[in-house]
Amino acid sequence: MNAPLRKIEDLACALQELRLHVGADDLRVGDRKVNSQLYICLANSCLRNRATLLYGGMGANKTTLVNLLGSAFTGLSFDDVENLMVTGHPEQTEEKIVGFIDPRQWSCPSDLPPERPGSSSSSSSSSTTSSSPAPLRILWTPWARSRWKVINEINRFPSGKQNLFLELLQKRKIGYAGETLELGDTCYFATMNPDFSSTYPLDEALLDRISIAVPAVQPDFLAGLALAEREREVSELAEALPRLTAEEFEGLPELIAAVRLDGQVELSIISLLRDFTLCERAPAFDKTQLSGGSKPSRGLCAGCHYFNNPEVCCWQIDEGLSDRVRQDLRSYTRALALLLGLEGEGMIEVLRAIAPYVIWHRTSPNRTVLDRPPYYGARRLQFVRDLVEKSINRTLNERGEMNMIFARAVDGDISPEEAMAELSGYDDPIAALDYVKALERIV
Repeated sequence: MNAPLRKIEDLACALQELRLHVGADDLRVGDRKVNSQLYICLANSCLRNRATLLYGGMGANKTTLVNLLGSAFTGLSFDDVENLMVTGHPEQTEEKIVGFIDPRQWSCPSDLPPERPGSSSSSSSSSTTSSSPAPLRILWTPWARSRWKVINEINRFPSGKQNLFLELLQKRKIGYAGETLELGDTCYFATMNPDFSSTYPLDEALLDRISIAVPAVQPDFLAGLALAEREREVSELAEALPRLTAEEFEGLPELIAAVRLDGQVELSIISLLRDFTLCERAPAFDKTQLSGGSKPSRGLCAGCHYFNNPEVCCWQIDEGLSDRVRQDLRSYTRALALLLGLEGEGMIEVLRAIAPYVIWHRTSPNRTVLDRPPYYGARRLQFVRDLVEKSINRTLNERGEMNMIFARAVDGDISPEEAMAELSGYDDPIAALDYVKALERIV
C-alpha cells in the first residue's frame, strides 16, 4: 500500500479512536463492512469535481466530519477549514459567498493587490485601446478560491441562491461583474437538514449535479457512550489526525484513474441506467422526457405488460437517470475499490454497495410501492437498494444469453433478423426496447 492510502486508512482509524466520528458499519462491500458516512466522504475526498451531500438531522456529525477531513486532506487547521465554508440562510448574498468589486480600483489604484491566478475578465481577453475601460477587479472570497468547498445547510438557501451552486457545479467557474474565476479541480461537499419551516426544496437540476448522497444518522446507544468519553475539544483532537502532503492530495485522482473496471461492472452500470430509464410509453422510450402528470405514479403504466412485475424497475420509479449517473457510478466504484483494496471479482460488490447512494436522491419512487411494507413510505434508500440488487443480479444471470445473442449479431456471427427473433422471446425491457430497436436500425 502506498503512502497516501496508508495515511487515509490511518485517518479513518484515528477518527474513530479519538471519538471524532462514531457510527455503525452499515455499508457492506462483499465480506467487509464499513461506515457509509465516513467512507463515502473519504471517496469523495479522493475525487475531484464531484459533490457529496450529507443528509440528516441536526447534530449528526455532517459538517464536523467534512471539516475534519478537509483539515487532514488539505493540511489546513480545523478552524481554518471551518472558516472557509458558507452556510445557508435566506439573507446570504452573492457578495458574501463569492466576492465583490474592489472599491480601491477607483479611490487608491496604487493599493491594489496583484491579480490572483485563475481569474480573468471578459474584457481583458479582447484587444484594448487607451480609451477602453479597464477591467473590474474582484475580491474573491476565500471560499470561492478554495479547492475544498463546503456548502453547509444547502436547503436553507432560496431557489435563486441555489442557482449559483448549480452554475458552479456545471461550469466549474464563478462569474461576477464580468470577471471569471476558474475553480480548478475541487472537492465539493454539502450538508442538508430535513424539511423545516426555514428550509427550501432543492432544485431537481441541482440534485442531479450532486453526485452522491449519504444519510447521516444520530449516534446509537454504543456511539453515545463512546462520545461521552471524549473530553477534549474537536479542534484540539483534530491536531492529532494524520495529514496528507500537498503532493499526496494532488496525486489521489491519478491513483483512482489507474483502477480498471472489468466488463462485468461496465455492463452492469449501463444496464442499471437502462432499467431505471426505459419506458415503453415514454417518448423515445426515455423516462427523462416525461413531465407533469405523465409519470408511472400517475397511472402511465396502467395496463402495461411490465406493470406490477416486481423484477422490473421501470414502473417503480418516476424519473429516468441521466448519463451523469453513469459517470458517477464509475468514479465512486473506482474510489471505494481503491480505499478498500478490492480488485477483480470484488469490483462488482463495490458497485452493489455504492450504486444506491448515487441514485436514491435523483429519483422519486412510485408511492404505491414505497408506502407498503417493508418501506412504510420512509425507507427510500432501502427501496432503491433493492431495485439495484435486482438489476445487477438480472444482468449477471438471466441476461447472459440475451447479451450474447446481441453481441453475436453486432459482430456479424448471426444475422440481425435471427437475433431479433431470438431476443423477442425475452420478457425484458432492455431486450425489447434497446437490443431489438438497435438491430432494426442495422437492418
